[in-house]
Amino acid sequence: GAATKFLVGIGANPGAINLDKEIDRFKRKVDAGAEYALTQPVYTIKLLETFLDKVSSHKIPILVGILPLASARNADFLHNEVPGMSIPKKILSRIHSYAREDEAKKEGIRIAQEALLEAKNMVDGVYIMPPFGRVSAAIEVLSILRN
Repeated sequence: GAATKFLVGIGANPGAINLDKEIDRFKRKVDAGAEYALTQPVYTIKLLETFLDKVSSHKIPILVGILPLASARNADFLHNEVPGMSIPKKILSRIHSYAREDEAKKEGIRIAQEALLEAKNMVDGVYIMPPFGRVSAAIEVLSILRN
C-alpha cells in the first residue's frame, strides 16, 4: 500500500591516492543529490579525520566501512588487487607478523575493533563487511562495544 522510497547513496574513499580529486567528486555527488555516503574500509583514522574535515561543508550522513582482515594473504590481495583499497604498511606488518592463519585472523579482528572504536564517534554510522561472508567475524568485531 505505501509508496516505495529510495535513498541515493554514494561511495567515498578517505584513503584515496588523490584525495583532492576524491573530495571534489564527493562534493559534486552531494550537490547532485546524494543523501548518504559509505566509505571504503578504513584502517587509518587520521585519513578519515582529514577526509571528514574536508567534506564538512557538504553535510550528509557518512557511514564508515570496517573490514576485518582474514589473513595476511587476504590483506595482500585487498591491498594489491582491489581498486580503491589501500592498507597501510603498519597494518600489513601487523597481520604479517602472525605465521598461523588463525592468529592472523584474530589480529584482523583486533585491527577492525580498534578502527571501530576510533571511528564510531566521528561518523553517523559504521558498517561491517565480514570477510568471505563470515558473519561471526562481524559479530566478533562488534563485541568490543559490549565492554
